[in-house]
Amino acid sequence: MNEGAIETWLHAWRAAHPQFEPAWTFLRADARCDVYVALAALEQEWLDAVYAIREPHVAAVKLQWWREELQLSQTGAARHPLTQALFADERLRALPAEIWKEVMDAAMLALDAASPADLAAQLAAARPLHGTFARIETALWFGSRANSERAQAVAAAQQGVALLRNFPSELEHGRSPLPMALLARYGLSVGGLNDDGEARRAALRDQAHALQQALDETDKMAGPLSLFRGLQARLDRRALRAAAKAADPLGVLYQGHGGLRGLLDAWKAARAWHRAAQP
Repeated sequence: MNEGAIETWLHAWRAAHPQFEPAWTFLRADARCDVYVALAALEQEWLDAVYAIREPHVAAVKLQWWREELQLSQTGAARHPLTQALFADERLRALPAEIWKEVMDAAMLALDAASPADLAAQLAAARPLHGTFARIETALWFGSRANSERAQAVAAAQQGVALLRNFPSELEHGRSPLPMALLARYGLSVGGLNDDGEARRAALRDQAHALQQALDETDKMAGPLSLFRGLQARLDRRALRAAAKAADPLGVLYQGHGGLRGLLDAWKAARAWHRAAQP
């Protein structure tokens, strides 16, 4: 494996996710540190193909390349630095081939996903892709026997938060980050979401509150969270709580997370990760 190439990918992912910087204090001593980041970077590659590429056929071609790469990786013939790093790890190699097929099938289906009717439908629609990836992540961080139900539920809710943070991009792609029921409640249309106004802000506050409740519900579920997912859940919950009360909810969601509070969140997420990882 080209060490320089993998370092480039890991560095790029780290630079693109400054909210995780406090986590490095607790992560860098772990022997699997680079593998954890490689999986997160691979997930971002797939999500960028699904959500960031404007032309669906271009996204489909990119995802098909990754499907073929995963098939090669399972035979020991990985070509990409990320898959080379991942499939050198025994926990990833032990996963059944079917789970990789499931996540790629879900990514393809997400390219043509319709706008959800309500929050429940939105969360359910996120589960095939984001939930399946959470299963892979849980197996890497905690072993194949670890319960991934909580991680899957958190991942689905976090996708709803990501859609709000990517609000302009979603609208450019002709997709609504808000469920249709919420648009109907405030007399909005998908096209009308481009215009700021009190109706849009009220709908955003409602969505922030609903997503916060969804994340709060996951605390009642069994199962561990990786350091990254656990930290992001803490950051998301605080941002959603503030957005649900803010005059400008999107402005709150766009704000960064740092300082002493971010370090405290990272410490709490790391403590939960270490406790769950103990045999």
